[in-house]
Amino acid sequence: MNRLGLFLLNIAVSLYLFANGVIGITGKRNEFYNMVATIFHGSSNFNSVLTIILSVCAIVAGVFLLTTLFRNNLAITDLILLIFIVLWVIFIIIVDIIRPLSSNSAVQPLNYLTLLSAHLMVLGALLSSTRRFGYYA
Repeated sequence: MNRLGLFLLNIAVSLYLFANGVIGITGKRNEFYNMVATIFHGSSNFNSVLTIILSVCAIVAGVFLLTTLFRNNLAITDLILLIFIVLWVIFIIIVDIIRPLSSNSAVQPLNYLTLLSAHLMVLGALLSSTRRFGYYA
């Protein structure tokens, strides 16, 4: 990899996904809890299990994102990252579009833009790390 910016972005997003995954597994509220709570209102065991599953997916995606830094040739890496890209697009639609529209409270524009930009940075790093959409094409 000859670009320091792409290298740092991949490390930062890997740490973000890994940290969110660990927070979700420990049962605390994280990004994935917000997504599940938007879809399925109320607190239930199903919500907790789904949050843990999404958190484990985030940890796996973070690990595979780190492996792309070493230019591995595993076809499974692109497949797993592609699946997580689709999952992340669904996440953005639910958390950043549906949730603010369905909320009764007023949305703070700067807070909204901060969260949206972080989610789009994660999506950009995931896209750039695949052979199909990214730098290595």
